[in-house]
Amino acid sequence: MSEEKAATELNNDGFDLSQKIDDYSFTFQWLLDSLKENDIKFREGYGSRKIEKITFSDVSDGQGFFSAVLRFIITFTDSKTDFYTTVLKIPGTASFRKANSKSGGNNEIFEAVANVASIHKHECDFYAEIASILDIPIPKVYKTVELTSEQEGCIHMEDLTTLGKTMSYFESVNLTQIKCLIRKLAHMHKRLLETNESKWKNKFMKHRKGFSEITTFFGDLVEPFLQKCKRREAFEPFLEKYRKFAFNKDYMIYVHQQSYQDLGLKSVIVHGDIKSGNILFAIDSNGDLQNEIAAIIDWQVLREGSPMYDLAYFLAHNADGVVRRQAETFAIEYYYKCLVKEFKGDETKVPYTIEQLQKDYNYVFLTQAFFIPFLAVFMFNGIECKIKNQGIKDAFFDFITLKSIHAFEDADRLLTNEMKDVFEKYNY
Repeated sequence: MSEEKAATELNNDGFDLSQKIDDYSFTFQWLLDSLKENDIKFREGYGSRKIEKITFSDVSDGQGFFSAVLRFIITFTDSKTDFYTTVLKIPGTASFRKANSKSGGNNEIFEAVANVASIHKHECDFYAEIASILDIPIPKVYKTVELTSEQEGCIHMEDLTTLGKTMSYFESVNLTQIKCLIRKLAHMHKRLLETNESKWKNKFMKHRKGFSEITTFFGDLVEPFLQKCKRREAFEPFLEKYRKFAFNKDYMIYVHQQSYQDLGLKSVIVHGDIKSGNILFAIDSNGDLQNEIAAIIDWQVLREGSPMYDLAYFLAHNADGVVRRQAETFAIEYYYKCLVKEFKGDETKVPYTIEQLQKDYNYVFLTQAFFIPFLAVFMFNGIECKIKNQGIKDAFFDFITLKSIHAFEDADRLLTNEMKDVFEKYNY
């Protein structure tokens, strides 16, 4: 978390609300106006009170690579203990550049594809148009401003830091947390499947290439990972055999746009980046992590796609090999049963079979398995400066090394057996 900052305090006349928030174009007055206009709780309980001070800090904790997430604490002159908090998410690439400068990745390739203005608009459209349809825990959004060449963009939302915490890329979820996510996905998919398709279908088609346009970026991270992981000899045989397949753009596009359709699976809206940094797990009164999901955040690369995409992505990136392999013995059947339950036991309303879902899970897993170690290099450089203990740093990288070996082994098993035809088709 970055150092807490405060706007300049004035004398007895009060607090200077006309100041800009850090180096951004938004002012404290803009923030308060938005609260009074859009946040009923603030307007009714705090809107007429005199402000003593506003402090803020970036709470993205090294994981908000394409935005700053600023948490504001507003205190009042009539109380020493009462305060109000709110959050501004402001799109930008400063954090990405900082992390990537240590990784050996290519800034220009990634940023050209990411197109921060486009993904920010995508997220704004999500909250405005379909968030309410999904009926899952997501942030309450008060106001959105699109990013253009003339103005900065933002999403003004409720503060969720008192309700939940994220996990780092170097921790594993547990089986109970996985089941909780599966239940949320099944509920979300049921809501979409029973909603008039005109409300969401064909509206979120832009970001349907996944990692296909940044394979060069990840390719640049292969050597930095091998230098850090201490297990070069374990990875080189896999990379020699599968490097062309792993970075094949045509395969990526096929999975993101077509494989599920070829299998006869009805499309849904997918989050697209549902790693643990984008999930707030609930916390108890002591601030300790629980198994329930408090909110799913960062919907900036959502798109229409496979009902298995988010599940396969989540397990590949958020579970270590031990947990993922255990989860894969029940996850798809559990999702199917949850979906049947959502339809009040009427199995005829579920437009999928377990066999279809398993096949497409495999397709999606193969788009993610080979990228785990290279994404880890990038993620590690976003948090490394916050970790002072070298032993902990080493343990983090050892964790991701073993997780990657297990993913590579399982991808190899698929590509030499039931997915052999896929390897033969896309190994170029």
